[in-house]
Amino acid sequence: MLAVSRAIGETMIVVLAAGTAANLTANPFEAVTTVTVQIVTLLTGDLEFDSAKTLSAFALGLMLFVITLILNLIALIVVRRYSAKYE
Repeated sequence: MLAVSRAIGETMIVVLAAGTAANLTANPFEAVTTVTVQIVTLLTGDLEFDSAKTLSAFALGLMLFVITLILNLIALIVVRRYSAKYE
């Protein structure tokens, strides 16, 4: 329950901070969009489960999960490598 509420809270913070503009620039002062913003945008309103928008939102969520998992595995490998050297 705590993990679900944390995920919803972090998603809403990203939506509020980044806005829903679909721009991607190198300028940090211009509005951009993120994966979580796109998920929220795609899942607003009454949609059927097998619609293209709903399936796109689930695909984005799966992609976000896979990227996070890969980054966590890389971090775990780095931590184990450096902790073995210092012990």
